[in-house]
Amino acid sequence: MDGIWSGIDERGIARLEIDRPEQRNALGGGSSARIIELCTTWADDERVRVVVLSGRGGAFCSGADVTGMLAGAAGGYDEAAARAVIENGSRLIGAVRALPVPVIAAVDGPAVGIGASLAVAADLIYASARSYFLLAFVRIGLMPDGGANATFAASLGRARANAMALLGEKLGAREAYDGGLINGVTDRPEELGVVVERAAQRLIASSPAALRLTKAALDGATLDRYDDAIAREIEGQTELLQSPQFQAAIAAFAARH
Repeated sequence: MDGIWSGIDERGIARLEIDRPEQRNALGGGSSARIIELCTTWADDERVRVVVLSGRGGAFCSGADVTGMLAGAAGGYDEAAARAVIENGSRLIGAVRALPVPVIAAVDGPAVGIGASLAVAADLIYASARSYFLLAFVRIGLMPDGGANATFAASLGRARANAMALLGEKLGAREAYDGGLINGVTDRPEELGVVVERAAQRLIASSPAALRLTKAALDGATLDRYDDAIAREIEGQTELLQSPQFQAAIAAFAARH
């Protein structure tokens, strides 16, 4: 099973929910491929007016499925395998960003690693108070990817993004709102759906063409170096996935589990 639930309602609101609660909604190869497939299809579907991303079971997405990475890294990544891993993550986030319609992320619980990149790839982000964002790549000898080096810096500014990326600092939902990373915080998780529904209704009441062109203009103004960031992430992460530091981190994780 790919662990992804999806559907489009009669109003044109498409929903994509990560449904792997036992893994805290960590993304494996199958789930990532399904998200890419859905977003690619929806990008050309005139019925779709808004896309909502979420995770089931009290987590948005805890990052890449480390158990899958353990299997892939058992003998060490060569350059081709390492590049394939990082390019898949880049395609995942690229598919979300390529959607011409507004994308809303409903974040309840942790958004970690590629999960944080996925959430911040959305155009509007709402979170419950128990949520947090974490780019802890450096702790296992890697660097942020999925465009996070561009998207977090564009939203938070250089100083706060540096603290998250270089020090692995956790950013709680209220701090994320105060810092400009997200659009709203709800006190209780059960309120999150109401807030997201309200935003989706406002969007579908607007001109689709106006929303599409406005979204493109905003991206052009705030993320004009996004493609450069992706290229640097692919090169850097390809190198780091082959490093002794990453191999040691993976071995330590395997020993604990």
